[in-house]
Amino acid sequence: MVAMGAIWGLQFSTAKIGRAHGIPPSAWVFWMGVSGAAVLLAISAARGGRPWVLAGEWRYAIVAGATAVAIPNTIMALVVGHVPAGIAALLNTLSPLMTYAIALGLRMDALHRLRVAGLGFGFAGAVLVLGPRASLPDPAMWPWVALCLWVPFFYAASNIYIGRFRPPGAESIGLGGAMQAGAVASVLPLALVDGFYVPLPPAHPGDWALLAQASVNWIGSLLFFEVMRLAGPVFFSQTGFLVTLCGVFWGWLLFGETHSAYVWAAMVAIFAGLALVTRAGR
Repeated sequence: MVAMGAIWGLQFSTAKIGRAHGIPPSAWVFWMGVSGAAVLLAISAARGGRPWVLAGEWRYAIVAGATAVAIPNTIMALVVGHVPAGIAALLNTLSPLMTYAIALGLRMDALHRLRVAGLGFGFAGAVLVLGPRASLPDPAMWPWVALCLWVPFFYAASNIYIGRFRPPGAESIGLGGAMQAGAVASVLPLALVDGFYVPLPPAHPGDWALLAQASVNWIGSLLFFEVMRLAGPVFFSQTGFLVTLCGVFWGWLLFGETHSAYVWAAMVAIFAGLALVTRAGR
């Protein structure tokens, strides 16, 4: 889980490097998806999972890939060009809270006092980031930060969809590869419009950042399924703490990012909300 936090927390900073060197967000998501799909489907085939059977589940793969990978990661890659990587990582932690809110609205989950309190803390954290003028390094960043809130929303929507419509009997690693392939199909039209950027041969630090992240991103996906298998979704939900902490650490290490007292207070509030939702899930 620590390895997942480090890999997924790093993506905010590597995407920021890519944007600084002009790599389109669509190209970032496309090559991440190509790497993830190729490796996960190969692992599934090596384990005897017969991933080619999932070709019949193309609709599931595309919807899951669009909501869980293509749309949120394209927004994230766009936003980190304008806001600190640590703040983007912090807002990403709202995903489990939004998942519960959507499930509650669809009557897929019961009303629970601890979880409702967790939603309240999460909302307070978002307000602390967006509200005070002294919260962000530049008040003009707030539209980009507001746009960044769509990232955890799409992650939450994908959690609901993937869980509710998962093909019965399908192997998790094969489904992960199919989801990445669906993300590639979803973002390909936009990548073509953007000129279909190819990072080979690497010409600048942005290309190296893209290749480095693509080479390890599939490990995070593989560990995701293994932690879910070994320890269950409640234990896995705590990964959000590590992703945020690692995201803030990488932002400090690579860009020297510092944050206001409002952002640190927001982190405490969001972490408290996540802890309450996780505790109630037990």
